[in-house]
Amino acid sequence: MGRLEDLQAFARVVDARGFSGAARLLGTTKSAVSKQVGRLEDQLGTRLLHRTTRSVSATAEGRAVYERALRLMEDSLALETELAGQRDEARGVLRLSTSTAFGNLQFTALMAEFCARHPRLEVVLGLNDRYVDLAEEGFDVVMRLTNRPSDGLVARRLATIRFVLCAAPAYLQAHGEPRSVADIAGHRCLRFGYLQSPDRWRFRHAPQSEVAEVETRGALRFESGLTANSSESLRVAALTGLGLAVLPTYAVGADLRAGRLRAVLPGWQPVGGLADADTLYAVYLPSRHPAPKVRALIDFMLEKMGDVPPWDRD
Repeated sequence: MGRLEDLQAFARVVDARGFSGAARLLGTTKSAVSKQVGRLEDQLGTRLLHRTTRSVSATAEGRAVYERALRLMEDSLALETELAGQRDEARGVLRLSTSTAFGNLQFTALMAEFCARHPRLEVVLGLNDRYVDLAEEGFDVVMRLTNRPSDGLVARRLATIRFVLCAAPAYLQAHGEPRSVADIAGHRCLRFGYLQSPDRWRFRHAPQSEVAEVETRGALRFESGLTANSSESLRVAALTGLGLAVLPTYAVGADLRAGRLRAVLPGWQPVGGLADADTLYAVYLPSRHPAPKVRALIDFMLEKMGDVPPWDRD
């Protein structure tokens, strides 16, 4: 069997489905990883990877070597932590990513307590309003708001994300309050950018499961090359009385409780579009056993979310 470093490089290529992503995970160069995998194939006398211009995948022999490599790396790590007296201790650097709004409004505050619990762990947090590729960009965990996690990744469900149609009391006093979904068409509506149909809002009435759709005309349309693709921007616009907005309760829960915003048509639940991101997941690359730092974060988040996430509690 090849050297442990070569086996590790090969396993990361399989995880990342490419040499570039593996190099980022290992903190080395693409050519160095390619050399290690080639050396391992020469030593074992068999081809371990199918290589195309677009993807890399393991051969049948490669899958067997990959499984063995994972076990060897885990055994090596277990021995290392045992000798150091640090078994299962969360330590090192934990690279995380989540959306800008969720990160600023909820997640960053939680990280203060998490870091206090794990003083040997350094958290590096990236806030991104785009799809993040864990392997390509070297993240350990992504807190993803979605209704469908990506295939090929481990996804732990953490919480349900609720959405609400809301507006500032001053706006409703000046323009009236919608009494039906159809009435929304006569109001100024603040839309979330980068959606397939940002002008069409859909709602479901829970008791009857009735679905209604309305065409909005939109007051906040950044025509000069800027689109509002953050719940934070729409929250601020709603608070200033610019119009109606569909927003997640993690962004506006405190505003609703304080009366700075009011729920509109509370019997109708927003669905589709932005509201498709209805579940919070912790997403990470598959392995037989996640690293202690990853397990520590997921356990912490499950504890904090509970049956009802903190932003939805009275």
